Amino acid sequence: MENIKATLNVFLTRDEIIEPSSPNYGKETQVWAAHRNLYPKLVVRPKTIESLSELLKTLNGTDIEFAVRGGGCGSTSTRGVLISMSAFDGFEFNKEEETVIVGAGQLWRHVDAKVEEFAPGYSVPGARCTYVGVGGSTLQGGVSWMSSEYGLTSDPQNMLDAQVVTMTGDTLWASSDPELLWALRGGGGRFGIVTAFKLKAYKYPKTVYSGMLMYPREALDDLAKMVPHFADTNTDPKVAMHFYCLDMIQGAFVGKPSVPGLGLLVYDAHGEEHGRNKAFRWALDIPGAIDTTKALTYRQVNQLNDPLEMTRDMTTLMMSAVVIPTITEDLIRRTWRWYEESLIKEPKLNAGTFVLIELMQREAFNSVKSRSETAWPRPSGRHILQLGIGSLKDCSEEIHQFAVKRLEVAATEILDDYKGDDCMPRDFEPCHNPVKIFGENVEKLRAIKRRLDPNNRLRGAYTI
Repeated sequence: MENIKATLNVFLTRDEIIEPSSPNYGKETQVWAAHRNLYPKLVVRPKTIESLSELLKTLNGTDIEFAVRGGGCGSTSTRGVLISMSAFDGFEFNKEEETVIVGAGQLWRHVDAKVEEFAPGYSVPGARCTYVGVGGSTLQGGVSWMSSEYGLTSDPQNMLDAQVVTMTGDTLWASSDPELLWALRGGGGRFGIVTAFKLKAYKYPKTVYSGMLMYPREALDDLAKMVPHFADTNTDPKVAMHFYCLDMIQGAFVGKPSVPGLGLLVYDAHGEEHGRNKAFRWALDIPGAIDTTKALTYRQVNQLNDPLEMTRDMTTLMMSAVVIPTITEDLIRRTWRWYEESLIKEPKLNAGTFVLIELMQREAFNSVKSRSETAWPRPSGRHILQLGIGSLKDCSEEIHQFAVKRLEVAATEILDDYKGDDCMPRDFEPCHNPVKIFGENVEKLRAIKRRLDPNNRLRGAYTI
């Protein structure tokens, strides 16, 4: 490592190299799931494309392990050199084209703030949590509150182009290499390092009705009937909802026993009057509802989940996300059963265990013409079943392995017709199969990988 540091010092500035003794080391290496931290021997935070280009060329000629970190809610780490992309935080709005160019190293909170300031009246189909990274989320598909209307972030109508530094150190816009641009649409970051995205901006309402409705366990019967009815009858792309099984007080983090409960995160871009009196009147009328909903800006809606960021690097959270076609009363009850039984069998899993069903329109996963139009072949479903499990990071190996097994069987316990190819690539765990996820596009992705990274130096959460 001393030899590579000496080489890097030739073309990098002192503040672009971060050693373990640096006060910035913790911030630049922090992972979401604590058990994935490999404590890199060195962090490099290039500030310019030129620095990044030289860095990639240099590392490509060595056998030193390295990884690329976007800084969001992923858990990228390495025992070698970690490349932090946090300096790539640019933003440009072109009103005539109705497009934005955003640096790939920032979080969506930074993009939301810049859109609000420099492109008032517009929004881009980015992540629904502000602590999610722009690069990682976009390259793995990208789900937005706007997806029911406009599709996923990486779909061709939304991700128009991407600036990439290749393993040879060349810089290009991916539109000049159509195969590369195709691979970046859900295929991950294993083909080069993306420094910026050109995204479509859409005129969008300035205020949205949103917020959490919390319910006690006793509301399960009502919710099990009404949530599927909402899923079946709502056809409005500006109205969406999340259903949760969760700890209502986050007991693991305040030293108290968990209080398992239920929740709805509602979303109506038509405004508060429409949301309260039409779209979600049924939800507000369920006995025991605790109402925190109100009129918010699009940016404020995405900030609703900000309190979860306090759990970064505190838990052993593992997740799985499956695209499903329909929501039934039995499905709702099964999700609760899996959640409740997980905590009964191991109470210490209260730090990271939850169920989230994201109710959407078919357009979200079906805005492209065919499964071959993007690297990640979109499942034919409509909604997302997301499962999370984990404990505080000081848990025993026995508890962690129990959590691993609970996640492995979760989808088959909850779904009658679970297929591995319906999993999303964004939440990848060892129990997932990337060949099934990418299906008929695997061979093409392998060929592009061999062409652009013949030494297989860029690694990710999975290998195809």
